[in-house]
This record gives sequence, C-alpha cells and structure tokens, in this order.
Amino acid sequence: MKPLMMVFPFLLAVLPLTGGAVERQLGPHVHGQAQVDVSVDAGSMDVQVSLPGHDAVGFEHPSGSPQESAAIEKAAQLLKDAAWLVPAPAANCTLALARISPHGFGGNAEPGGHADFDASYHFTCGRSARLDQLDIRLAVAFPAVQKVVVRIITAAGSDQQELDGTASHVDVQP
Repeated sequence: MKPLMMVFPFLLAVLPLTGGAVERQLGPHVHGQAQVDVSVDAGSMDVQVSLPGHDAVGFEHPSGSPQESAAIEKAAQLLKDAAWLVPAPAANCTLALARISPHGFGGNAEPGGHADFDASYHFTCGRSARLDQLDIRLAVAFPAVQKVVVRIITAAGSDQQELDGTASHVDVQP
C-alpha cells in the first residue's frame, strides 16, 4: 500500500482539528450537503463521495414503486458515470474504477432511517503533478445539493473547501 494511502484515514480524522476547518457531523447526514474526499498520490487520484438519498432522489425509504426504483437507478448511474467530476485536463486523468453503494433504500432499511449514496472512484493520472484543480459539479447533477464540503489530501498537505450553490471550482494544491 502506498504510504500516502496508509495515512489517508488518519488525516481525514484529524483534518477537522486543523485551523479554519468546519466541524464534521458524525451520525445522520445533512440534507442539502454532500461530502467529497479527494486524495492525490503519484500517478493517481482517489475520490470518496457521500450524498444524502433525499438530495439524490427526493426520498429516503425503500423503493415503493417502479418510478422510485428508476430514480435510484438513475442517481446511481449519474454517480457512476462521474461526468460531474472533472480533473484538470493537463493532468491527463482517466477514471479506472467507480463503485456506487446506495444505502437505506432496500428491504432491510430501518423505518425512519436515513438513506444515502456512497461512491468511490479511482483515477489514473498521467501527469498528476499538474492536477492543480477539479470541477466538482454535484449541485448541477443533483440540484437539491446546496453545499459540497471537499476535503483534499496531497503530498503537500491537506485542505478543506466548501462549494455553495452551483460553484464547482476546487483548488487541489494547498
């Protein structure tokens, strides 16, 4: 395992303790707010996303109709396609792997519980040193998203940025 990837979970745990960081809620998600964690290492970029089900499909319960099932499938496909995530073209990044996990929509969902979509992506980057920015367009793909909290870890350090409304530009290098 690459050294940077081994410290990623630790750094994410202490990132809220850094100056100017926004406190992260543990437990129930916040409607209208998505979380995006980005890790850049030599030749690759990994991205983790947590998106409240209400923001993705308008409900948080097991599918009760063909229309609700279709909405879940459509949201999962939008996330899987990752067209909403655009790395700097100069970095020559290619999506190598996308995993999407909708939680709380199945028959085992707790009554009154929350549902969300978790997604993980692995990009290979031909010139990762040139990965200086990302466009994260979750609020365009999912209009109920009002804020995206982006946490970034690179060899140069860590940073947290917030995107409000349809703002999408994120500086990768701290």
